Amino acid sequence: MFGNHSVSMNYAVVTVLAIGAILWILGALKQRRRRGPFAPSKKKLSMQKQSCSYCRRKVNPKELSFYSAPAHGKVIGVCKACKPQAERQSLLRL
Repeated sequence: MFGNHSVSMNYAVVTVLAIGAILWILGALKQRRRRGPFAPSKKKLSMQKQSCSYCRRKVNPKELSFYSAPAHGKVIGVCKACKPQAERQSLLRL
C-alpha cells in the first residue's frame, strides 16, 4: 500500500522540479534576448573604463559627464577634475 503512494509522490516531485527548471531556463533566455545577443555581460561592463577627453585618465563611465562639443558635433566625456574646464568653454551638457 505504501509502495504505490511513494512512487506517485516521486513522480510528482520530479514533475515539479522539471517544470521549475524549464521556467528558470526560459527566464534566463528571455533576459538574454532583452539585452541583445552582442551585449557585453554585466561583469564586463563594470570592469570597462573610459578615458576623459581632456586629461585621458581612465575612469569608470559613471563618473564621466558628457558634453556636446560645438566642433564637428562630437560628444566628449569629462572626468570630475576636468568638468570646470568644460563648463568654462560653454559646452552643452547631455
